Amino acid sequence: MNTCIMSGFRKISHELCLIFYLWVMNVSSGPLFSIILPTYNREVLLHKAVQSVLNQEFPDWQLIIVDDGSTDNTAKLVSEMADSRIKYVFQPHSERSTARNTGILHADGKYLCFLDDDDYYQPDFLQNFYTYYRSNQFPDQILRQGFYRKNDDKNKFSTNYDIGKHKNPVNFAAYHMCGVWSLSIPKKYLDDEKFHPDFPHWQDTHLILRLFARHGMTQLPFYTYVYVIHEGMGSKMMGKDPENKIIQNTIPVEHLFSEYGHLINTFLNPNTKNFLLAKKYIEFAHYCLLEMNKEKSVLFIKKSLSYGIFFRLWRYYLVLLRDYFVIH
Repeated sequence: MNTCIMSGFRKISHELCLIFYLWVMNVSSGPLFSIILPTYNREVLLHKAVQSVLNQEFPDWQLIIVDDGSTDNTAKLVSEMADSRIKYVFQPHSERSTARNTGILHADGKYLCFLDDDDYYQPDFLQNFYTYYRSNQFPDQILRQGFYRKNDDKNKFSTNYDIGKHKNPVNFAAYHMCGVWSLSIPKKYLDDEKFHPDFPHWQDTHLILRLFARHGMTQLPFYTYVYVIHEGMGSKMMGKDPENKIIQNTIPVEHLFSEYGHLINTFLNPNTKNFLLAKKYIEFAHYCLLEMNKEKSVLFIKKSLSYGIFFRLWRYYLVLLRDYFVIH
């Protein structure tokens, strides 16, 4: 049969399946996906994030925008986006973990996805998840797609989990940037596991390692989340008040291994905790160097080395050495 005719049949078949699915879902309750988007005083960036949800090829979604006490025009911006699938929730400023937990409580979907207010989805983000779930009778399964860092016109693609190369999903997430925003998670899993409300940093990985240890993860071969690098992002501010920021970054690591070591340690290399702490301190050594705080940088280098020297951190060591001579 003619290739064009076959292609047309496949397209019609897909559209009929989608129409039938949407009819069934309307007869039942709730959308398939709930997307949780916490935001705080980022009205300029927020518009692109929300528009990327409106542009999704798969239409059966609910977007929950949790306004974490914004004092700009965020509420007005959202009110002008007239779409019944968007739900706006305001809370007093309580940081991102609490905002995400608030979104979970308001979610009606079977699967939950996350989006940061300074990033955006590609149009097939939800469609790829839906295709897998539909093909497998909508299982209770955590899925992941890849992402890429967008820095001006340069794109750097993430490492995707490969069952043939990586030890297991928990070990993968401990050693590679995973991001809760790259995942689709059955809501029932997040009824029991939440973001820790006391952690403004590393709360993603804290939750992800717990989830992967209990439920595993399946990787999809796509790169559909865009992680935008810009001057106003949180990581660019770490060199300001580094004494407090390093505490906020290391306490979650200590807490995870103290409270959940029995759950995650069987999946991890024995020196993972020391690696994570060494990485945090070497990162902060670089932040301080960029802020011309040489004394604090040296202290953080020594602290990092006290946890060990790791080959995985060789790029950090070289960048730190390079910038030391460039700056000084």
